[in-house]
Amino acid sequence: MMPHDVFVSYASKDQSTALAAVHALESAGIRCWIAPRDIKAGAVWAQAIVDAIAECRVFVVVFSSNANRSGHIINEVDAAVRKGAIVIPFRIENVMPEGAMEYHLRTRHWLDALGPELSRHLDELVATVRKLLERPMAPPDQTEFMKLEATPRPLSPPATPAKARPAFEATDSGFHLKVPKLALGRRVWLSLALTVAAFTAFGAWWLRDDPVLTGVPFEVRSAADGNSWSVRFTVDQIRFFEGPSEPPRQRDYRPTFTTGQTRYIHTELAFGFAAPGRSVVLPVSCTIYSGAGAVIGSFTIQSTIDANATRWFNARAWGAERPGTWKAGRYRVACSYGDKVIARGRFQVID
Repeated sequence: MMPHDVFVSYASKDQSTALAAVHALESAGIRCWIAPRDIKAGAVWAQAIVDAIAECRVFVVVFSSNANRSGHIINEVDAAVRKGAIVIPFRIENVMPEGAMEYHLRTRHWLDALGPELSRHLDELVATVRKLLERPMAPPDQTEFMKLEATPRPLSPPATPAKARPAFEATDSGFHLKVPKLALGRRVWLSLALTVAAFTAFGAWWLRDDPVLTGVPFEVRSAADGNSWSVRFTVDQIRFFEGPSEPPRQRDYRPTFTTGQTRYIHTELAFGFAAPGRSVVLPVSCTIYSGAGAVIGSFTIQSTIDANATRWFNARAWGAERPGTWKAGRYRVACSYGDKVIARGRFQVID
């Protein structure tokens, strides 16, 4: 990989602006990295991006409504923040960040490029980046949401703990509606019936629109020293458990959590594959969505697979050390390798 100072992140629909930014920066002698231009043939796309972010000092995100909705862009911003890069939002549309994007960008210094004179805004970007590169590098900020991940270790399938009496009860639908025995008028009963029907319809839509997904085959390909090779993977299981930031050995897998008891919710993936015969790095990006579709957070589950392994477990947490971070509602997690969704799962948080 050629050395670079700046990583440029963008949604595919904003590529022309991103390329213009790269041209302006490189014309000023500032080295840039941008996909797909700087991804070598045969390289693992996701790994190339992770490595490039780790090497950059300044991370420029071309921000728009397209970027706001992109789980991949949020993953890249999250990785840049955790690695300690200086993040510059280059806003090309009059929109504000939402969800996880707001969490990462709300305290950043913005560069607005909303007017028609793009060249003037690009000159400002070049001047800002040049000034930032003259500063000494600072260590990355540490918050409960941005703890640097320890090197993942292979885990044997955790022993299933004995079933304990739950601290709460839930039905398969997750909906509980208790109607008091009161003498209500017909209009009130009709309104109540319509409310129940709406909740039922929403539940049916939510289950149909984003079902649990496992077993999708995907290949990790690479080339080195003139030899090419590939390993075929599937995600056999996607499960969730609550706990501290470091995953415990004993895990209580469940689809429902409570706001008053939940700290970190861990997403665990179980991979199945034929023994690769060599060590393989497998980065999988995951995005958490609310029931309304807003992006809540994103993270990368990165595993270094042993040469003789045929099954691998790895988990990553999102939350805080103290309960109260998670709000009541339904959540879904979608995990991707590159642009391919390879696993989806759901969980619910209740009061």
